[in-house]
Amino acid sequence: MTSQAEIDNLAVLWNKTKDLKYKKLWYKKVKEFANGSHNTKRRIDSISSINKNDDGTYVIIGKSRLL
Repeated sequence: MTSQAEIDNLAVLWNKTKDLKYKKLWYKKVKEFANGSHNTKRRIDSISSINKNDDGTYVIIGKSRLL
């Protein structure tokens, strides 16, 4: 698991050396830290079937604040 200290150290190394490998590694570690090391790709969740009527239309609950 990526730690905050590891991310901070990579940022310091990038600022000192301007070596592109530290920048790329920093972005990778930040992404892992934000999403978890096992979940680095986005996934698309479908709309729940609970919100569908029998005819295939969707049930809208409530009103938009814009209307």
